[in-house]
Amino acid sequence: MAGGAVAEEELSFAGHGGEALRALLVRPQGAAPEPRRGVVLVHGERGLDALVSGAAARLARAGCAVLAPELSAGAAGLSDRRALGHLERAAGALVERAAVDPERVAALGFASGGTLAFLFGCASTRVAAVVDFHGALVYPELSAEQPVQPLELALNLGAPLLAFFGESDPSIPPAHVARLRTALSQFAKDFDIVTYPGATHGFMDERSDGYDAAAAADAWQRTLAFLEERLA
Repeated sequence: MAGGAVAEEELSFAGHGGEALRALLVRPQGAAPEPRRGVVLVHGERGLDALVSGAAARLARAGCAVLAPELSAGAAGLSDRRALGHLERAAGALVERAAVDPERVAALGFASGGTLAFLFGCASTRVAAVVDFHGALVYPELSAEQPVQPLELALNLGAPLLAFFGESDPSIPPAHVARLRTALSQFAKDFDIVTYPGATHGFMDERSDGYDAAAAADAWQRTLAFLEERLA
């Protein structure tokens, strides 16, 4: 299915607490001969931007149905708990509306969306694989909206993890990545952490000053291979 045509549509679904959310659904064009692999794609601070829509198309060309919900549609200061509720319902909508096998749903996110993808893998039995692109591992401070550090939830990770970080990312220092490796190893989790020397935050985003074409190409190659293997 790699390189095939894709179909895009906007839809709405009921998120956490019945909140109406919009989402971008992208899938391979044509009828699926069998239930597909699916990806819940989690945006970062910029919402459903060109990075997200481009990633959705790329994943769909590789044979996945992709649902990217707009999590920031509600009130500002979205809590982790509410965001995870939205993602749980997004996964359900993906299965129901795109002929996706409920056992073959991955979570993938960028920046703050990478953090949420990781947390989703720690909180939900729906998630069969997680891809985290430079999601924060330690919040600057805890709050009612973010009451627990992501690193502290590594014990609960229930799916294979592929995570990417830039070694020069000031928001995710190497010490945080080292702590994640230690925690995941201690709990005997299935994971692969890739760090790129010289890369900084936004190395996946062509519009970012930190864009690193070589790192981005390598990360995409690894991601597509990981999803093909883990969602087989």
